[in-house]
Amino acid sequence: MAMKMIEGKNISHSYEFEGSVNLSLEGVSITVQKGELVAILGHNGSGKSTLAKHFNTLLPLQQGTLTVAGLDANESANFWEIRRKCGMVFQNPDNQFVSSVVEEDIAFGLENYDTPQEQIPERIDRALQVVGMSGYEKKSPHMLSGGQKQRIALAGVFAVNPEIIIFDEATTMLDPEGRRELMETIRRLHRDHRKTIIMITHYLEEAVIADRVCLLNEGRVMAQGTAREILTDRDLLAEAGLLPPLPVQIYYDLKEEGIILERCPLTGEELVEELAGICQ
Repeated sequence: MAMKMIEGKNISHSYEFEGSVNLSLEGVSITVQKGELVAILGHNGSGKSTLAKHFNTLLPLQQGTLTVAGLDANESANFWEIRRKCGMVFQNPDNQFVSSVVEEDIAFGLENYDTPQEQIPERIDRALQVVGMSGYEKKSPHMLSGGQKQRIALAGVFAVNPEIIIFDEATTMLDPEGRRELMETIRRLHRDHRKTIIMITHYLEEAVIADRVCLLNEGRVMAQGTAREILTDRDLLAEAGLLPPLPVQIYYDLKEEGIILERCPLTGEELVEELAGICQ
């Protein structure tokens, strides 16, 4: 039986602003199994980043229950250990850097977790190798491209060996090449290192690699299922204020013109296969 790395039940959270209370999450329940890649989708303001910040206790629980890697997230004594087990890569990598030299920045996290000094160089080298940034040890993070910065930020997280890695809209500020580089790195972490990954995004094309998708709308779980179940349901996505991935939209456009494909494609490669099938 797979281990539950995250189990949240009936999580609700409100923000107070200028005397008014705004409900961001309402009764959210979610489970993430060990080794899963789960995408949490939703339009801006749907509550997905608020939920992610609960997973590594950046936001304290107001209502509901949550366990992370078997630890009760409502117990303040567990906060430090939960944050060690659950790393996060944020939208703006510049906000994560504490040093002007890559290797010193990665070493900062290791030193804070009392890593023996003799192990630190090896951990830095391995982390940079995993994210495809070997040879950048002496570089300044702030002189790198957006995609390179995010991979350096990820190296700092990976170096401390968390069991869970959260990407909180980590591709939002990147150009297409930077997004491609980071998404390939996420795939490798999931495929080769079997990390449990939670990917917060509103780019539905990124969610096609997920084992499972959780769709949020107005602070509530609207649907959960496989990537194919959620991302090919155009009506469901429209209700959540989202557009389907382009291959899915093309499938429905063709269908309206009387051209029926055997299955609804999720990726460009699948779309080409389906189109080739009807041309034979």
